[in-house]
Amino acid sequence: MCNLVVGFFFFFFFFFFFFFFLNNLVKLKQILGKLKQMKSSVVFLQETHLIKDDIGKVTKRWPGQVHYASFTSRARGVMILIHKSIPFQLKGQCIDPSGRYIILNGTILTTQINLINLYAPNEDDPNFYQNLFLTISSYSGNYVIGGDFNCVLNPSYDRSSGIGNAHQQTQRVIEKYMSDLNLTEIWRYLNPNKKEFSCFSSTYKTFSRIDYFLISNNLISKVGKCYYDSIILSDHAPITVTIQINNLSFSAFRFRFQARWLQDLDFVNFMDTKIDQYFLVNTNQTSASVKWEAFKAYIRGEILSYTRHKTKLYYTQVGNLEKQIKAIEQQLFNRYDPLKQKEILILKAQYNELTSSKIVKNLMWLKQSYYDQGEKNGKLLAWRIKKIQTDRTINSIIDENGEDIVDSQEINNVLKAYYENLYKSEYANFSERQNSFLDKLNFPTLSNEDRCKLEGNLSIEELQEALQCMNNGKAPGPDGIPVEIYKKFAVKLMPHLLDVFNESLEKGVLPPSLRSAIITLVLKPGKSPKDKSSYRPISLMSCDTKILCKVLSNRIETLVPNLIMNDQNGFVIGRQAFHNTRRVFNILYKKQNAKDHAVLSLDAEKAFDRIEWGYLFETLKRFGLGDGYLKWIRLLYTEPQAEVITNNQISKPFNLSRGTRQGCPLSPLLFLFAVEPLAMTIRNSPDVKGITVGEKEHCLSLFADDIIVFLSNLKTSIPTLNNILSEFKGFSGYKINKNKSALLILNEDERINSTYNRQFTNTPEGFIYLGIKITPNIKTIIATNYDPLVKKIIDSLERWKALPISIIGRINIIKMSVLPKLLYLFQSIPLPLPTSFFSTLNKTFTKFIWNDKRPRLRLSLLYLPYDRGGLRVPNIKLYYWAAQLCTAMYYFKNTDTSPAWVDLENSETTHSLQTYLYSSPIKTLKKYTKNPFLRNTISVWYEAHNFLEEGIKLSGLSPIWGNSVFIPGRNDIGFKNWMLKGISQIKDLYEEGSLMSFQLMVKYYGLPQNHFFKYLQVRSFVYSQMKTYTEPPLSTIENYTLKHLNSRGNLSSFYNLLLEGSKENSLSYLSAWENDLQENISKEEWEESCLFAQTHSINTRCRLLQYKWLFRTYITPVKLNKFNPNIPDCCTKCREEIGTLYHCMWECKEMQKFWKETLCLICQLTEENVPLDPKLCLFHMYPSTLVVNTKKRKLIDFSLLQAKRVIALKWKETQRPFSNQWIKEMSSNLALEKLTYIIKGRLKEFYSIWNSFLHFCNQVNLTGE
Repeated sequence: MCNLVVGFFFFFFFFFFFFFFLNNLVKLKQILGKLKQMKSSVVFLQETHLIKDDIGKVTKRWPGQVHYASFTSRARGVMILIHKSIPFQLKGQCIDPSGRYIILNGTILTTQINLINLYAPNEDDPNFYQNLFLTISSYSGNYVIGGDFNCVLNPSYDRSSGIGNAHQQTQRVIEKYMSDLNLTEIWRYLNPNKKEFSCFSSTYKTFSRIDYFLISNNLISKVGKCYYDSIILSDHAPITVTIQINNLSFSAFRFRFQARWLQDLDFVNFMDTKIDQYFLVNTNQTSASVKWEAFKAYIRGEILSYTRHKTKLYYTQVGNLEKQIKAIEQQLFNRYDPLKQKEILILKAQYNELTSSKIVKNLMWLKQSYYDQGEKNGKLLAWRIKKIQTDRTINSIIDENGEDIVDSQEINNVLKAYYENLYKSEYANFSERQNSFLDKLNFPTLSNEDRCKLEGNLSIEELQEALQCMNNGKAPGPDGIPVEIYKKFAVKLMPHLLDVFNESLEKGVLPPSLRSAIITLVLKPGKSPKDKSSYRPISLMSCDTKILCKVLSNRIETLVPNLIMNDQNGFVIGRQAFHNTRRVFNILYKKQNAKDHAVLSLDAEKAFDRIEWGYLFETLKRFGLGDGYLKWIRLLYTEPQAEVITNNQISKPFNLSRGTRQGCPLSPLLFLFAVEPLAMTIRNSPDVKGITVGEKEHCLSLFADDIIVFLSNLKTSIPTLNNILSEFKGFSGYKINKNKSALLILNEDERINSTYNRQFTNTPEGFIYLGIKITPNIKTIIATNYDPLVKKIIDSLERWKALPISIIGRINIIKMSVLPKLLYLFQSIPLPLPTSFFSTLNKTFTKFIWNDKRPRLRLSLLYLPYDRGGLRVPNIKLYYWAAQLCTAMYYFKNTDTSPAWVDLENSETTHSLQTYLYSSPIKTLKKYTKNPFLRNTISVWYEAHNFLEEGIKLSGLSPIWGNSVFIPGRNDIGFKNWMLKGISQIKDLYEEGSLMSFQLMVKYYGLPQNHFFKYLQVRSFVYSQMKTYTEPPLSTIENYTLKHLNSRGNLSSFYNLLLEGSKENSLSYLSAWENDLQENISKEEWEESCLFAQTHSINTRCRLLQYKWLFRTYITPVKLNKFNPNIPDCCTKCREEIGTLYHCMWECKEMQKFWKETLCLICQLTEENVPLDPKLCLFHMYPSTLVVNTKKRKLIDFSLLQAKRVIALKWKETQRPFSNQWIKEMSSNLALEKLTYIIKGRLKEFYSIWNSFLHFCNQVNLTGE
């Protein structure tokens, strides 16, 4: 049994300190760094001065629970931080609305405890304590009360003066309740005669002890120590008390490399040297596997040596300063000495400089990340807007006996046993039953050519390609070495790793570290955290293993579509989830209220984790994957082991004998092969009747383990299906959870009076499939799915409004967090949306982008591409159209490879869908079919063409036979023969853009001579429609569709096509500038300037600055005067001229001084004659007289941008900007630019551009005017 010392740490900081705590990230990092140094478990903070919206600053940086009580303004405030290693379960809490105290009632393991953090009033206020202690007394259990009591309990010992009559009433109340509640002031209990103080009054030059921990007498025996630290970070000393909690376990050290070290060039050089040294010494003395295992151990040791040495140096310096400060404090406690006080102030300054300099360095890199990536689509922006995630700590679990386990080690043991059993084979010796099942199936197999490609030797190029496909920032496996290390030193490491793989293949087993994985658990949404089955096990594999898995995945993924039927759309290239949902919706429509029909959604229990390996290998063999490739697969599944990590506790390793690892890049594809025989059996079973539409029977729709079965003749089909599932489970391990499998009976009466409830769960309201709510009534699908999403979007954007993010950042939030959710529904539910849907979202987006302020630019302008003056705000309606156009592309594909929903919609028409699309005017088309999905696709097809002003009158794709506008084509059977001979569309009449003669058509198509009149009819029809005989051109949409039927990214491409067709433009702003300049600016120049605004800098705020200049968003005195006539309309700088935009930016004589000063400096830097030209300075339009190379152009552009930034910063001030301010802005931003160049490995390029400015800075006094 291990006892962990739990430290309850108390910090008090005066108002002025926590003012900086809030606004100065350096101070926040200093405090968190100190807590880390002290290995804090529970932390009490007072006077935080944080309001509710500020708490995220702490929550996102503290690894554990954060509880707080805040005031309505930035005053007072207390906070309790509980480290994730402490299994504290909150049962109840009391939060003071005045921000004076917080009470947490809960348990740590089986110990019931109350944590009370208080910040008492300065005055003698016994009522405060009276109310506080009465509230505390209502909670049962032990008490730990800590904080700033603002009152000494024993003046003779707790004041350096030895006297004190203040707060006597408060003192008596505290002592009374200490007696009533059996509380002890623990520091004084342990130090009955010692004088030590926690607070220094700089006004009275006295010390006092007013910071205490009062604990229940029951806890005294568990206290290890209690002490005050130095008064360093504020005028109060932190107090620490350690309390032993029995059975609280702690885990051993686990190595995990921090990728930030790769930003340290010295560390990278160190690693380069050590890698070279290792492989230079260790050549062929041992096997490649042993050498690789030893290398990983060696390099971990070298990394630890380097990083610990650096850290030790830092903490040694910090510790020495703390000891010196503490020693002098002890002297001051006895007698105040101004010289000693001055000495302490000097030491504190040194301490602050040492701790803050390290933090500032780290923050500089952080600032660079925000400068480069902070408001772009990516992890950093996602981190800023995400909700605070629930703590991953598992506080309790129900074991197999139904007991509630709270001990961390026992929780780990319970879950280890659960997963050990889950991954233990149940059906290892059932090959006869397995073969009997599989022998009935006819497996598709690979061609010899494909098999040879699959089984070729591994190459270094394949390893490097796989490595580049892997994402950074992922948790490493048991060896602690992340993918960033492999990428950074790939050239050195990949040859040796290839040797390891090849040698392992020969031996039939991987090295031990490549066979190991750590299972981390993620709680499934909406599940009970106490249930063992509520967690999704994610295997953290070593990166070298994942490289091999990714190579094997890359080889097989292009062949999977040839082996897996097209009703399986999960993890298959070219197949998407919306194929499944559209198929389901079409069947629901066609068979609405049909008797004896049902749709069954199967829920597989731990689908990936239960697959038996023997069955998997046999299945792969029958698909013809070949012995060579199978040997690699068997290698990965030979003697694998896993450990379970919970609450930082790592279990002992255990062996795996079934399951495909979630987190392995190869697992999803292997699972597809494992589940396909089940699908084949259901498809082939004569007693499992699918749903027949037209001439085709529909049986299954699969997305990996999410399976829907379409059923009719339910009395026979359901029992037979049950038998198949039971038989399949008996050797594969694949088990259906019938309680969670949803049966939707299509007939309303049968649905209400279902007799199948015992076999599957009857769901009359529908069920959720692939995130889409499937309802029996097509009319309710839109409201059921879209209304909750719209509400969620509105709520999320409302929550994110308060973030300090620019409009470009807000637009990127919409793109990153809102648009993908909408696009998924647009594709999955192909039904028309009400106009109010788009108008609601547009209003919501506008309010969010402009943060509830009056929009300065119209939304329709912001939709546009950069070069046309927009900011690429998603146009939701155009995206909706684009999504429907993407699905319409399947109407033009080969029917043999089309998804099943195409056949369903095609059954509605007498022609192919492509032909039907052009066979009649849209009104007629919509009359011919009632299918809402087909009608909607047709509507959007025509609406999109009309939007682009390419309305379809006659298209080259228009049919001849079956064309209702061409009357002979409807009635004359001869034109059907034309179609059979290859003349099915108008474009077939043309050769190289010219209408073929009849004789040429006879030659090419074999038409009978007596069809000349039909030829004349067609020719006359074409002329009547086109007024010419030239070939009807394909529309933009048609052209793209035919050329990109098998391409990726079609949705974005369609959206861009539609956006290009928008008639919105920014030319009114161009005209305004022309009027100001009294000079013409061409449309091409304007578009280049607009594009430049969004491409000249990596920083989004710099881009926005230039954009605001171009689009005249600054509020001028003239505008202010229009709002309020009492405000003068004259320029605030010169106070002489009218304050128009152009005047304030350029014409003002004071601004001209600044521009001349700045351009003079730019001329010095570039050694070029840069003219005082408004087109250059404002729009970056270079005159023909200024010809410079690319590097000088970058320097000029950056310099002009910073000049405009200085003007913007001084916009409201009466004093003009000065060149020294421009130099400071240049220097500040240049430091971040330099870090960006370092990260990209282009430091030489940086110096080649900026050397002149860096040399200039060394000669300039940056602080002068």
